[in-house]
Amino acid sequence: MAAIRRAERNNEWWVDFQWRGRRIRRRSLVQNKRGAEMFEQCLRREFSEAEVRGMDPFACRPPKFGDFSGEWFEKYVIARNRSHTQREKRAALKHHLVPAFGLQHLDEITTERIDAFTASKVQAGYAPKSINNLLTILRCCLVTAQEWRRLTVVPRVRWVRVPEQPYKCLTEEQLERVVAAADTGFWHALILFVADTGVRFNEAAALHWEDVDLASIAPSANICRGAAMGVIGPTKTGRSRVVPLTARVQEALRALPKRNQLVFPRRDGEPMRTEHSIDGLYRACDRAGVPRVGWHALRHTIATLLSQRGVPLGNVQKLLGHSTITMTSRYAHSTVADLRQWMARCWRPLDGAFGHQVVTSPSTPPAAPAA
Repeated sequence: MAAIRRAERNNEWWVDFQWRGRRIRRRSLVQNKRGAEMFEQCLRREFSEAEVRGMDPFACRPPKFGDFSGEWFEKYVIARNRSHTQREKRAALKHHLVPAFGLQHLDEITTERIDAFTASKVQAGYAPKSINNLLTILRCCLVTAQEWRRLTVVPRVRWVRVPEQPYKCLTEEQLERVVAAADTGFWHALILFVADTGVRFNEAAALHWEDVDLASIAPSANICRGAAMGVIGPTKTGRSRVVPLTARVQEALRALPKRNQLVFPRRDGEPMRTEHSIDGLYRACDRAGVPRVGWHALRHTIATLLSQRGVPLGNVQKLLGHSTITMTSRYAHSTVADLRQWMARCWRPLDGAFGHQVVTSPSTPPAAPAA
């Protein structure tokens, strides 16, 4: 009997072989001949390794996703993810992944079933990025299962194409109007600090007075914390960085009262949250006659302004705290006026522009120099 075969009824590829006198018959996770051959090899290796460890290879059926996902969350997610990421993954498992895959054994979660799950979310009107976030969590769980020897082969996950999202960005004139229109005191200092330093809002919300150096020759702030859902932890990248403070930011910070260790606390002294603080930025935008933008648009704005002034992207990356320069390049937007200026510089007449004469007719020899 062939180790792999294709069923005539539905054209599916199956692995079918004998191991120690027992028949092993499994549907291939990858539905082609090569995938079935690799699946057979993985099964044989799994049975062999189980026997070496003194275990019954036929009792090694992978657990159900609902059972394993709970173990994965306790052992993997809690140990490696920040609190707000834990909440997001717990919600994704509870409301989406466990209802869809909870009763299936891990080796029963195939690419076909994952595609069916993706299609159901698309039909339900979920955004492509939200669907991809669910698929990322599912794949991470399955990869961990493979690393823990609970699963032999991780099925292929096909992501949903996400259209490029426009980044909101203010012009320099709009930014100055927003800063000028902000409420005096706390809100003016907060908006000015985020706008001039380019820090993430959660980093500003977690800023401690001990992280601010206003006494040195070069005043700066050490960005080493982030506040997510009111809980202070590490920054998004897990790295700290030092950002310089402009003269107007220094003046605004010196005018703030030190109510507790936080520079920008809520009235009850707890770290600010985005949903509770966005109204202050909205009020400034409305007064300035500027379309409403979120806190993250201020990061886009400073990246764009610095890029327009010729600051190297590597320096902008260090200021914003990006892990890769690719992300920084996405933030540094070029306006139509910038592109028009560069095009004009590229296509203007060459004579005189570069300090030499342009010969318009190569076939005509230049005139002899005067004696």
